[in-house]
Amino acid sequence: MTSADSASTLFAWDAVVELTGPEGVRRLPIQDFYIKAGVVDLRPGELQTAIIIPKKAYEGYFGNYIKYAMREAMDIANLGCSVNVSLEENGTVIRDARIAYGVAGPIPMRAPSAEAAAKGQETTRQTVDAFARAVLEDIHPRDSWRAAKAFREHIAVEIAKRALTKSILLGGGVIRE
Repeated sequence: MTSADSASTLFAWDAVVELTGPEGVRRLPIQDFYIKAGVVDLRPGELQTAIIIPKKAYEGYFGNYIKYAMREAMDIANLGCSVNVSLEENGTVIRDARIAYGVAGPIPMRAPSAEAAAKGQETTRQTVDAFARAVLEDIHPRDSWRAAKAFREHIAVEIAKRALTKSILLGGGVIRE
């Protein structure tokens, strides 16, 4: 399980990983770069030379990353969550939402069920709650010495609520009851 703080954020930004090696330059969507726990698509002689975030992935989006760890600084995340949101001009409808987790499965992952639950919905507490509950359809945390699976699932829902709420507010939206 990856606990890299940047991985979930890069997934939520639809990043592209650039790799340079003997055969030239390859660009992979970050989702294709991570293969399984501890394994990435890095060929012999290749180096990662860039991370590219396409303009369409960030223009008009506002985001927030939340790390849950036992200590504030210099600690490995028990769970990390990144949410990006794009709002309609009036700030009351979610045009698009992206959510990604670190330490919620063997590799960083998006939660497409949650994204679908929010897309096109009004910025209400009910939408935020439905978005957060839907992450449980997609994440696959495990038990470890740092946190139990059930605890990670509980935290995943809570930080999804907080990250979406903060992202909506950063985008100038208002969450109505």
